[in-house]
Amino acid sequence: MESIKASSKGQMIIPKAVREALDIRSGTELGVELLPGKAFKVTVKPTDHVEQVRRLAGCFARYATGRGSGRGDDKDILQAVAEDDARTRAYGKRARRKRP
Repeated sequence: MESIKASSKGQMIIPKAVREALDIRSGTELGVELLPGKAFKVTVKPTDHVEQVRRLAGCFARYATGRGSGRGDDKDILQAVAEDDARTRAYGKRARRKRP
């Protein structure tokens, strides 16, 4: 087990081997849970790309043309993103299994 220190701001650096094994990159959300005693648990939160697209969709609404509501396009885009998200997650699981 590696030992790490907390900075004056309470920040800790996750060792590179752990970051690579869990595919933690800049912007990856982590969950922190306080455990009984003097311990805490950190978990990687799964990325929900469909929810990200939904949040971003509102940002682009003002640029929409007058072609109607565009509901069909939105559904197609969300379905494509959901399929891509599932494919990416499946690929990530396969890639993690192959690492020694």
